[in-house]
Amino acid sequence: MRLNLGCGDDIKKGYINIDVRRTKPEVLQIDLEKELLRFFPDESADEIIAKDFIEHLSWRVVEDFLKDCFRVLKKGGRLFIQCPDLEVIANQVILNPDFKYGELEGYKAISFWIYGEQNYPENTHKSGFTKPAIKKLLEQIGFTVISLTNGGTNLLCEAVKP
Repeated sequence: MRLNLGCGDDIKKGYINIDVRRTKPEVLQIDLEKELLRFFPDESADEIIAKDFIEHLSWRVVEDFLKDCFRVLKKGGRLFIQCPDLEVIANQVILNPDFKYGELEGYKAISFWIYGEQNYPENTHKSGFTKPAIKKLLEQIGFTVISLTNGGTNLLCEAVKP
């Protein structure tokens, strides 16, 4: 089993696509901030993708959510996380206050990356991460971080359950 969490419109074939909103028939509607992964048995998933998702969880829930990912993954299972890198964004704010993202610039572009698009209630950012912070958190839970890089203003992390 492979899970695509907080998928939005990014439907992946061969995955269980889950989002808080059911935007397409192939999306399973679950509020992961409230339910976590309680519907999935222990060690049942080979892969979990959380692309542009964990920043939408309350900082009060993130650790429990990642512990649940660890519980659901099989040994050798992989977790992929993509989320805004607050260190990169902070550097943009300091070094380039006229920072642009698409048609947004200045405070609007910065606010988009820090607080989310805010075009519907669930599309706001409630927590933030740097590479050292996400690495420490994942390792405390039991993951082995095998890759941690940047992709633009995002951090890209791959972790495995040993």
